[in-house]
Amino acid sequence: MFALLTLLVFAGAIYLFVYAGQRARTEEVLMRLRAGDDAVASTVVTEGQVYNPVVRAACHLLWRAGSQAKPAQVATALLALLGLVPLTLLIFGWLKGLSVLFFAGLFAWFVLNRRAASRRARIVEQLPSYLEAVMRVLAAGNTLEEAIASAARESQDPLRSLFVSVGRQIRLGAPVDTVLAEAAEIHQIRDLRVLALAANINRKYGGTLRNVFRSLIQAIRMREAASRELRALTAETRFSAFVLAAIPIAVSAFIFFRNRAYYADILATSSGRVTLIVAVALQLIGMMVIWRMMKSASDSEA
Repeated sequence: MFALLTLLVFAGAIYLFVYAGQRARTEEVLMRLRAGDDAVASTVVTEGQVYNPVVRAACHLLWRAGSQAKPAQVATALLALLGLVPLTLLIFGWLKGLSVLFFAGLFAWFVLNRRAASRRARIVEQLPSYLEAVMRVLAAGNTLEEAIASAARESQDPLRSLFVSVGRQIRLGAPVDTVLAEAAEIHQIRDLRVLALAANINRKYGGTLRNVFRSLIQAIRMREAASRELRALTAETRFSAFVLAAIPIAVSAFIFFRNRAYYADILATSSGRVTLIVAVALQLIGMMVIWRMMKSASDSEA
């Protein structure tokens, strides 16, 4: 069984290595084709078009957290992490090794998601001011592409890095509505989807975007005010949820450090091991349910 797992990990490592090399060559070619005539522009791909589903999911998670890592770099990092899997299992054994890998992955995922949520909140907070700057540039007679790039240069991070990336892809020939739609999908910002839809309609049928921008600015500010009020009203409930999730973990840790023989006796029998596994599973399910409840509340704010 262990040999089969090692072979699977090795095969995955080879695949990621080949993919990283191909992606690096593709990016090098695209960098050389910045001149941007029409024949070249049709071949330009946007940053969101990563075809390997594992690499794409990792890239999107890192980009949401503010990383500027390229797909080739992410694939190389995943290759290195895959190489650590059999080594971890050899050092710690099956049960402890899988536990170490699971909790390490869970911790990394939690940290990246928290950073992504914080970054997304700052972007949405900065978006009304950015859209006002875009409207001023549009009023001066510039195109939407020029307005996006010009307003991005005057903005602050993290919104600046997001729209600088959008402007770079537009200069390489990608349609503005496609780039905005992919940015909305990657960063999970609904307001960018509205911008992408407005840009798509403007590109196909013409018309002014200033009324759409005004309505969107007003909607974002009203939603932010309602969100702050809702967070204040639900602060006690959110704290209670945190306490309910933390108490079982704190009690288990206290018992472990005060009387390690207690857990040794439990693990010595098959029924004790099953009971402990079921308890851990129920704790994780409870934490997931509480997290989903809180996330649904935050989604209703947006």
